[in-house]
Amino acid sequence: MQPPDLAIIVTSYQMPWHIRRVLESIAVQRTTRRLEVVVSDDGSTDETPQVVADFAADAPFPVRFVTHPHTEFHAARCRNEGARLTTAPRLHFVDGDCLLPPNHLEQHLAAAGSGVVTCGYCVRMEQAVTQHVTLDVVRSGQFVQWATAEQRRELRHMHFKSVWYNLIGHPTKPPLRSGDFAMSRADFERVNGFDENFRGWGCEDDDFGRRLRATGMRLASILNRTCLYHLWHPPAPTRPDQWKKGANVAYLQRPLRLTRCLNGMTKRTPQELTVRLVDEVVGGPQLHALLKAHGWIIETSRKIKTDLELRCIPGRGQFTARTDCRVLAVFDESQFDRIDARSAHIVLSPSGQIGQRHQLRLRLDNVDGFWAALHGMGVLQQRAAA
Repeated sequence: MQPPDLAIIVTSYQMPWHIRRVLESIAVQRTTRRLEVVVSDDGSTDETPQVVADFAADAPFPVRFVTHPHTEFHAARCRNEGARLTTAPRLHFVDGDCLLPPNHLEQHLAAAGSGVVTCGYCVRMEQAVTQHVTLDVVRSGQFVQWATAEQRRELRHMHFKSVWYNLIGHPTKPPLRSGDFAMSRADFERVNGFDENFRGWGCEDDDFGRRLRATGMRLASILNRTCLYHLWHPPAPTRPDQWKKGANVAYLQRPLRLTRCLNGMTKRTPQELTVRLVDEVVGGPQLHALLKAHGWIIETSRKIKTDLELRCIPGRGQFTARTDCRVLAVFDESQFDRIDARSAHIVLSPSGQIGQRHQLRLRLDNVDGFWAALHGMGVLQQRAAA
């Protein structure tokens, strides 16, 4: 069997009626590409596994199923597990409650390009409309005609806003909506997929989009070409009535964000961090002890963007923009007031008390505290206590 050109990763949880219709909408796609479908489940205990197995028995493409015990809504983990289960060079993510119109995959592929994530959204069907969506309706594509003129105007407006945000180089918009997007596998792995520290409803896709932008990728709307059709269901229990009240908002807005997250497709270790010295001449036993304690290996290239950039005091050199986290290691605290240290995110010193209010201050030997800071553990602990 030849390898797939494209994997469609469908997330699901406790909605077998919906997932069966979504799978059928994939089966009738007008495409000649070699497809593979991965249903990545969040621990359903209903008939979802059997529904997927029955569909897979007659599907015109390979269908895989992966799940894990359910603890709480964990969309980030589902998407990463789905991506790990396929070797396809291109990944298309859709939610298990959204129908694909017959030409949807080809429209995404027509808009694809190097460094581009193609992003869509959906028409939301009301409950009264959703109950009429039979498998025959899905096969015929008739549901496409059920969108109202107002709904289509809203999608056109969203598309034009997305184009405008890209033109002006907005730092956080257009947002990535994870219910419908496609990209190369290499680019997905480049940021280590979704950050699995996001649990419960929301914000994992906002974070993913921001990290993609940090690599220079462009989020391109395809709402002028196609959209999904969302089947009604009751809202998720963890969904807040206002976005700003969401449990994940504080973690999204954490002061440190590594482009290649730590708790993603792979679980990164300190030894896997890329670290650059701003002053290649600096050395001595104190620096060597610091590097050994943290397990850091120095990156010699001056061109790539690193996880950390390390400036030592005493020492020369200045921080650059080619890093996610700027670390100031103060070996001689008496020299701290003589330098401009405002751009440092973390200040390490013998006492752990040196630094300004906006900076994280740690002892040089506080390896666990440093690693926890990169993980955003302080924010996560506050969320757990709330």
